[in-house]
Amino acid sequence: KAYGPERWSLRANPSSGNLHPGEIYLLLPATEQWSAGVYHYDVFEHALEQRLALPELMLPEFALPGPVLLLTSVLQREAWKYGERALRYCLLDSGHLLGQSSAAAALNGWQLSPITLDHSALAALCGIDRAEYGGVEPEYPELALALDCGAGRIDAAQLTQLAAPLGAATGWQGQPSKLGPRPLQYWRQAEAMMAAFERSAPIELAAAPSAPRPGVDDVLDQVVSDARADLAVTEVLLQRRSAQAYNPEFIMSRAQLAALLAPLRPGASRLQLTPARVHPLLFIHAVEGVVPGIYLLPRSDAGEALLRTQLTRWSEWQAVELVPGLTLWQVKAANTRKAAAQLCCQQAIAAASAVTLMLLGEYEATLESSGSAGYPQLLIEAGLLGQSLYLDITALGLNGTGIGCFFDDGVHELLGIEGETLQALYGFALGEGLRDERVTQLSGYYHLPQERSCPN
Repeated sequence: KAYGPERWSLRANPSSGNLHPGEIYLLLPATEQWSAGVYHYDVFEHALEQRLALPELMLPEFALPGPVLLLTSVLQREAWKYGERALRYCLLDSGHLLGQSSAAAALNGWQLSPITLDHSALAALCGIDRAEYGGVEPEYPELALALDCGAGRIDAAQLTQLAAPLGAATGWQGQPSKLGPRPLQYWRQAEAMMAAFERSAPIELAAAPSAPRPGVDDVLDQVVSDARADLAVTEVLLQRRSAQAYNPEFIMSRAQLAALLAPLRPGASRLQLTPARVHPLLFIHAVEGVVPGIYLLPRSDAGEALLRTQLTRWSEWQAVELVPGLTLWQVKAANTRKAAAQLCCQQAIAAASAVTLMLLGEYEATLESSGSAGYPQLLIEAGLLGQSLYLDITALGLNGTGIGCFFDDGVHELLGIEGETLQALYGFALGEGLRDERVTQLSGYYHLPQERSCPN
C-alpha cells in the first residue's frame, strides 16, 4: 500500500498489527531446478534461500518424497507491542498460515498433513538451534507440514531420524539479525510459556469434503454459490485484507451469512481440524430477516452438549433456520452492538460490522487429552477457522477483521461460563468494509525485477 511517500507491505495471510512473527522453512527434495536442502522463504524478495545442502550421503535410508513446510515464530516481533498476548497471536498466526497453505495446496490437488514432532527435532530441521541464534531474539519451532504431491510423504520417524545429522551439520548458511539495535521490553512469562511447549500441537486436518447429501447439502451449496462474487480462487487467496472500519448501515443477507458459516461445519472444508473443538458464538447485528442477538453454531454434538451445560445465563435456546440445511441457536435476542464493542476492547469495528464472532474453545478437555500442547492446538484451530472466514468473506466481495484484543473474562461473565471448561479464543468482525481512498495499492512485488513479479 502507498500513502504519499510512505510504503508498507501486506501479506496474503493476516497478522495482528501486520507484525508477522511467522517464518517458513522448507525441506525440499532434489529436482531439475534445485538441489535437495533446507531452504528459508524470503518474503520480501519472494525467493528461497538455501540454508543447508542435503547430499545423498546424509539420507542413506530414504530420499525426501516431497516437500515439508516448517513453521516457526519470532515471539518478540509481537511481544514488544502486545506483551503477554503475543503468545496467543503467534499461535493464531500459525493457524492462519496453515489455512492459507492448505488452500493453496488444494488448488494443485495436493494435501498438507501435519506431523507431530519434538520441538528439539523441529528446531534442528530448521537450523534455528545453532549458536548463531544465541545473540538474537529467540525463534520458536511450531509446526511441520508434509506436502503430499503424489509421490508419497515423509513421516514423523523419518523426520526425527533426519534431525540428528542436520543438527550436527557444519554447512549451514545465513546469519540471523536482531529486530533492532536496542533491546525492547521483553515479556518473560510469554517466552517461558513458548519455550515450555515440548512438542508440536497434535493436529489433524479434515479430509476433502464428501459429496453433498441430496435435498440438504445440495440446497445449501447452491445458496452459498449464488451468494459469492465473481472472483477467481487465486484472487481470493491473494486479495484478502483486514478492514479497518465498517459501514454500520450495511445489512448482510441470510445467504451471505450462510456462505460464511457453512464451511465451518465438520467435514464441509479442509480448512478445519478434526475433531472440532472450537465453536462460534455470534453477535448478529444486521442480517436480513434475523432478529439481532446472541447465537451459537455448535460444530459437534459433544460441543453442543457442553455449551448447553456451560452457558448458564440463558437456557431457553431457540432454533433458527438460517437457510435450508443450516440452523443456528438463538441464545438471547438483543441489540448486541454495544456489548460486542465493549467486549472487544472498545473497538468500533465490533459494533459497526454486520456480525461479530467470538470463537469458544473446549479448554479443559483439550488440555486433559493433549497436555500443554492442547493450548497451541486450540489457538491454531481458531486461527484456521479465522482463515476460512477471511477467504469466504472475501469471496462474497465483503470484508473481515480478526480481533485478538478482547476481554476474556467479560465474554465468560456475559454467557454465565464459570471455571475453565470453555475459553474465548478469538474474535472476528464481518461486514462491508470502508476503504480510505487516499491509500493506493501497488503490485505485491513492484520492487522486484519483472521476471520475478507476481500478479496482485
